[in-house]
Amino acid sequence: MRLPDLPLDANKYSRGSLLVLGGSGRFPGAAILAARAATLTGAGYVTLAVPESVVPVAQSHLLSIPVIAAPEAEGAFAAGALSTVLAQLHHLDAIVLGPGLTAAPSVTRFVGSVLRNTHCPLLVDADALNVLAVLLKPHVPLAGLAGRAVLTPHAGELRRLLDATGASSAAGLAELLDVTVVAKGPTTEVTNSETSRICDEGTPALAKAGTGDVLSGIIGSLLAQGIVPFDAAHLGVVVHARCGCFAQDALGIRSVTAESLLDHLPVALRDTIE
Repeated sequence: MRLPDLPLDANKYSRGSLLVLGGSGRFPGAAILAARAATLTGAGYVTLAVPESVVPVAQSHLLSIPVIAAPEAEGAFAAGALSTVLAQLHHLDAIVLGPGLTAAPSVTRFVGSVLRNTHCPLLVDADALNVLAVLLKPHVPLAGLAGRAVLTPHAGELRRLLDATGASSAAGLAELLDVTVVAKGPTTEVTNSETSRICDEGTPALAKAGTGDVLSGIIGSLLAQGIVPFDAAHLGVVVHARCGCFAQDALGIRSVTAESLLDHLPVALRDTIE
């Protein structure tokens, strides 16, 4: 697996522009982890949008990543926050939606607006998946996902999506919605309507809060760099798994954290694509 070569005249926009929509008063760190992972994976311009009260926390952890203050309701995105965010962006190649959103009522409407009003490649994770399960009607694909979306559910989130749609498996869900599904677990399945691959390179060291947010940033970055959804998901899963193994070798199986994955991401990426 390889990424496109970087030409000598590359600039930060040609290398991919990614928007991360996440964070809340309760979970400010999730979106920060995703944004940091995205820039380490190679996207040229990563922007993080968070509820306005979370901005000082985000800015204290991010030096090269601009942070947009979005209107909020009770520490989460307000229903109409998307227009404020998009008005401040000049170029957008992909979106990561979900890390740390919470499932507040305003967030349900916010997620719906993102699905309806954006058209670039989209990764849907965490709380956005739980909202998606509410928005889906049995056996009726939700407009706005087909052909462009990567869903990254863990076992509980996948179960809720299957219950909402009537699909019987990750592959069935992928076919029904015409999306790529990353079914996370001890072995991770990446599947769409045409093919499926299994990654068994991971480690129990990855069973920590926040590691999924790092995976979202990795895959979102690859989407922004022009990799098609299935390939971005598969490559991202492999890089993430190897990142966990490198971190385990350095720190021991019990002491790996999501933050420590970021320290080993550059080596894991180079190991995978070169």
